Amino acid sequence: MGAGAVCSGKYGELSNMRKFVILFVGVAALMFANSVEALHTGWTADEGAEKLKNPFASDAGAVAEGKKIYEENCAKCHGAEGKGKGASSMSLQIELPDFSDKDMSHAETDGEWFWKIRTGQFEMPPFQLKIKDDEVWKVITYIRTLAK
Repeated sequence: MGAGAVCSGKYGELSNMRKFVILFVGVAALMFANSVEALHTGWTADEGAEKLKNPFASDAGAVAEGKKIYEENCAKCHGAEGKGKGASSMSLQIELPDFSDKDMSHAETDGEWFWKIRTGQFEMPPFQLKIKDDEVWKVITYIRTLAK
């Protein structure tokens, strides 16, 4: 068989199958990489979440409670100062938000943050079964104090 001949039989099928697998894996990897970026940059709360009101927004006691809850549940990824540089952040595929950045921190309402914390996304676990709703609100109250 010459150099330009087409393979046939079981070896030709294996070659075509191998090409298909390589193509499939390549396309899947590209789609996954794009979806990771889209999930991170395009993560928006459900419609109506922005209208939810934080019952602890002006509660100084909630800040201290929220800090404790944050330290137990959030700091390992988001960092003690909320800069998105916690001990576990380096193993994540997404860049975490910097809560100390006032523009970023206040780009969304408390209701939108509440929805995101409860629901989770990709590597951000849903906290709705781990911490109570009032605790989520207190964490948000604390996070708001990190913005400079």
